[in-house]
Amino acid sequence: MGRRPLSAVLVAAVLAAGACSGSSGSVVLRHERTGTIEWAPCDRVECGTLSVPLDFTRPDGPHITLALARLPARGKPIGVLFTNPGGPGGSGVDFLRDADEQFPAEIRNSFDLVSWDPRGLGPDAPVRCLDDLDPFFAVDHDPRTPAARAENVSAAHAFVDACRQKSGRLLAYMSTAATVRDLDAIRGAMGEDKISYVGFSYGTLIGAVYADMFPRRVRAMVLDGVVDPARSYADTTLQQAEGFDAALRAFFADCRADSACAFARGGDPAAAYDDLAGQIAAESEPATVDGEHRTLGPGELDIGVASALYAGTDGYDDLAAALAQAAGGNGSRMLALADQYTGRSTGGKYSNETAAFYATSCVDSPAPRSVAAVQQLAARAVRAAPRFGASTAWLGLPCTFWPVSAEGKAAPIHAPGAPPIVLVGTTGDPATPYAWAQGLASELRSGRLLTVEATSHTSYGRGRDCVDGTVDRYLLELAVPAPGTRCA
Repeated sequence: MGRRPLSAVLVAAVLAAGACSGSSGSVVLRHERTGTIEWAPCDRVECGTLSVPLDFTRPDGPHITLALARLPARGKPIGVLFTNPGGPGGSGVDFLRDADEQFPAEIRNSFDLVSWDPRGLGPDAPVRCLDDLDPFFAVDHDPRTPAARAENVSAAHAFVDACRQKSGRLLAYMSTAATVRDLDAIRGAMGEDKISYVGFSYGTLIGAVYADMFPRRVRAMVLDGVVDPARSYADTTLQQAEGFDAALRAFFADCRADSACAFARGGDPAAAYDDLAGQIAAESEPATVDGEHRTLGPGELDIGVASALYAGTDGYDDLAAALAQAAGGNGSRMLALADQYTGRSTGGKYSNETAAFYATSCVDSPAPRSVAAVQQLAARAVRAAPRFGASTAWLGLPCTFWPVSAEGKAAPIHAPGAPPIVLVGTTGDPATPYAWAQGLASELRSGRLLTVEATSHTSYGRGRDCVDGTVDRYLLELAVPAPGTRCA
């Protein structure tokens, strides 16, 4: 899959951004303020750029340039289908290059697909923080001693200080609300009266806020892997941690019942995992990835395990193999899983997705304002989710020190006047729990929930006939699924 969606491991509860929305706060964009788009062939897609205001309340002020991608319809197009892969910080341009893996043939035949690199990602004005994120991700995010907590504080301060020094002028303009206005600017520049839209994970928040700001500019909208903006920071932290703990327990049960499972064969996978995690917390394991000799620490273990859990049962074999190797004293497979998630390449080079992730997340929702408050939240999270609770809370620590005040707060989105919006909720989704899809479906005036009985994070485009067929009929024909529709 080309999608690298929102992670409960990276930042826990920073997406309760309801106050980003609200039709009263929308800005009417004039077409000439945003420029035009010229498309040119570019590595399997057509690429373009669009100039938009850095601050939409000052349209004549500084502008930034968004990178765009388009994949023309194979047949006669119905119109444009906009899409966002998640994040915050996921590259829509890269995502669209793998569109054949994500969107069924009938959608590819019938829509011009368009996506973009959200502000903070492109080459024009990227958010930059630390160039070397190895120390940031290696910290033990289950700190049980004053020294370990001090290491977390030090790592978070180093990250935030670098963001301030390298990207200070951008940080106040990285909200989801600003990204939504960027999307509407793209729509206007393309001459589209209304958008069709598919958003995954964090992309569901972009879609929901768009529908609230511009309800009459929506033709069709699908939100898969739903973020519920009505959830508080604390509730989001607890529920995400519980989601990953539940997914890991499901893996343990499957592994114990499967004689071919590579991890703890014939024994107790849960107990073996806890032993392994304790050993790695006490002493990092040697690991070699792409010829580099490194170590697997507790931070990378959490990220690697969660990365495999995103795929649900499809990721079980990879997870079992990585855990079995780590139990033998070699952390290479697990560290590779963590690298895949965090965007690390050989030589310690990282994409700037982590910087963009925090830059948007921290301004969208108010985080705990002290280390003591984070510690209290972590204690609650550990009681609810013993294996992922601590890391889910402590990895949000940079937002506690963020130099820009959050502009959002938890609040429901209603989007009055919008057409039917289809929400895809997967019952075993570890990163965006099913309850979030239920919540937003009930909050939206026109929400319609499609329930999928599965274990992966997001469901559309994974080859499930029921899911793909239901969503495709809606996008193509505006046929809204009946209330209570479920896909096994």
